[in-house]
Amino acid sequence: MRPTVPKDSEYIWTPTGTDVTVRWRLIGWVPPSELPEYQKKWKYYQELPLRKLDDAAKAEYELLMKKHKVARIK
Repeated sequence: MRPTVPKDSEYIWTPTGTDVTVRWRLIGWVPPSELPEYQKKWKYYQELPLRKLDDAAKAEYELLMKKHKVARIK
C-alpha cells in the first residue's frame, strides 16, 4: 500500500527492494568504497602485516589471503 503524502513534499515513494543508491548516484553521490582517498587508506592498512615479512613469508601470507578469499585493494 502506498503511503499518503502531501503534494508539496519532497518525499519520493520507493517500493520495497529498490536500490536507492541508483537515485543517489544521479544526484552526485559516490560511495566511499569508490573514492581514491578511501582506497588508498585501506590499501595502507591491508599492507601493514606485510611490512616486516621476508619475501617467502609475504608469498605465504598472500596465498593464505587468497585461500580464504579475502578481497584485496589493488
